[in-house]
Amino acid sequence: MAHSGSGSLVVAIFHAYSGPNAAFGPEAAAGCFPAEKLINAAGGVLGHKIVCDPTDSKGDPADAVPAANRLIASTSSLVGVLGGGSDTATAVVPLFAQANIPVFSTTGQASFDHSTSPYFWRILSPDPAQGGAMAAAAKKLGLTRVATVFGNDSSAQGSAPAAIAGVTKLHLHLVTNQTIAIGQLSYRSEVQKLASAKPQVIISEADPQTSATYLSELRQLGTIPDLITDPVSQEPGWRKAVIGAIGASNLNARDYAVVAYAPLTTLAYRTYTAALKTIGKQVSQPMQWNSDLYSVADYDSVVVMALAMDMAHSTSPKVYNTFIPKVTNPSAGAVVVHTYAAGKVALAKGKRIQYVGAAGAIIFDRWHNAGQGFAIERYKNGNWAVSSVLSSAEIKAAF
Repeated sequence: MAHSGSGSLVVAIFHAYSGPNAAFGPEAAAGCFPAEKLINAAGGVLGHKIVCDPTDSKGDPADAVPAANRLIASTSSLVGVLGGGSDTATAVVPLFAQANIPVFSTTGQASFDHSTSPYFWRILSPDPAQGGAMAAAAKKLGLTRVATVFGNDSSAQGSAPAAIAGVTKLHLHLVTNQTIAIGQLSYRSEVQKLASAKPQVIISEADPQTSATYLSELRQLGTIPDLITDPVSQEPGWRKAVIGAIGASNLNARDYAVVAYAPLTTLAYRTYTAALKTIGKQVSQPMQWNSDLYSVADYDSVVVMALAMDMAHSTSPKVYNTFIPKVTNPSAGAVVVHTYAAGKVALAKGKRIQYVGAAGAIIFDRWHNAGQGFAIERYKNGNWAVSSVLSSAEIKAAF
């Protein structure tokens, strides 16, 4: 691939835009398009414009594999991929890696905790950390009688084992543990069993319709305990479905969302949200994603790819891939930068940089994983707000 010129560089948004996880695509797009806008406003990368290209994985490996192969075969200017969510990552990450294309994935699957693929990169913490944080939240909230209810799909099952183990490790009482088949018309027997166990809180992840059906039937029995959920519950489609089942006041009063956390007050974050406001043509209602750390992480991922290309003086994925940690990890004499424009200027002056992004510092380990902290968030006055931050000690105690 040429080092300079006017041809566009494609970053694929390879996520589900249809199926049970259809929110994953717009969520990632809300990260990619603001990065595209800011990078191109700063003159692009080595004379090239960045172009975000949405590609529907449909959230199913059977559909995702041929879609990934088509994307690779038909896009000669493909320089990076956002994607491979927990529903498809194990199937498609090897395909992109074989094609020497860097993949910045938001999958939380533990199988990537010690990834040996040189082209796999993960900014957010893995699912086991998410599960442990959910258990830690129950402990912090003083909720001792716990039920766990997780869908049987790969997205939910990534965090389920760690959540269940965390409940036991923290000496909480696991009154019932349910793995439910997603997409059923009724969960009457499971709901009755849960109600009879009298939990104070349900730790749960399931897709919108499954969650709505389950909680609707639970409400019919006259009881809804507190809920500890994960980022899935912050997606607009999930909230809409569950509000339809149990009402907004019930959901807002009961739900504690445990999500990856970074202080959303920094220059990098303000730069991201200012650009996010302007991409309504590419992403419907873009500001609904402004505090979604998955969107924020995807934004940082594109900026990191662009800075790595600048540092490598090459847009070749095979060449710039090895420069990714060189623009994020601390190094002697590195200038800390918070935007693509500032990083580009510093690199042009021959300086080393450390990009500290909208999701905070990104420090990749030997397996190309970088993790963030977690917080408990509540939905108030039309927005998600941090209720409390889980300390590393509180999360570590759940493992």
